[in-house]
Amino acid sequence: MNTRLVAAAAVLLVVGAAGCSSKPAALGGTTAKVTINGESTGGPHPVRCSQSGWLWTIETPDDEKGFVADLDTGDAVTVQAVTFSDFGGFTGNFWRDNIGEAEVTGAGGKFVISGSADGSFVDNPSNAVTATFRIEANC
Repeated sequence: MNTRLVAAAAVLLVVGAAGCSSKPAALGGTTAKVTINGESTGGPHPVRCSQSGWLWTIETPDDEKGFVADLDTGDAVTVQAVTFSDFGGFTGNFWRDNIGEAEVTGAGGKFVISGSADGSFVDNPSNAVTATFRIEANC
């Protein structure tokens, strides 16, 4: 058999196999450590991070129990909204200039978001509370 043909077939086989393999995980992973009222929610929790223009969204993959944080990274990095859904037993919201207070430090996918959100805890849903939170996200 022609050695050039054998070599070309071997290259195609390797390239084809490489194209079917899965991507390696991002170095360090995409995770977040979260506290509510100073209490750890476990973790680190897996998060999905996405960017569209100046808007960064950091969210847990579970829609029923998790959080979503939206950050504006334009002229200054600011927190636009944070929503907790039965996360660490808390359901509540921060909305910039409307509900609660929040600030963010960091850039380039590493953010620390801290503030307060209005809502309630699962064990007493009729009792409205303001809870403090801290999210350390590594996107």
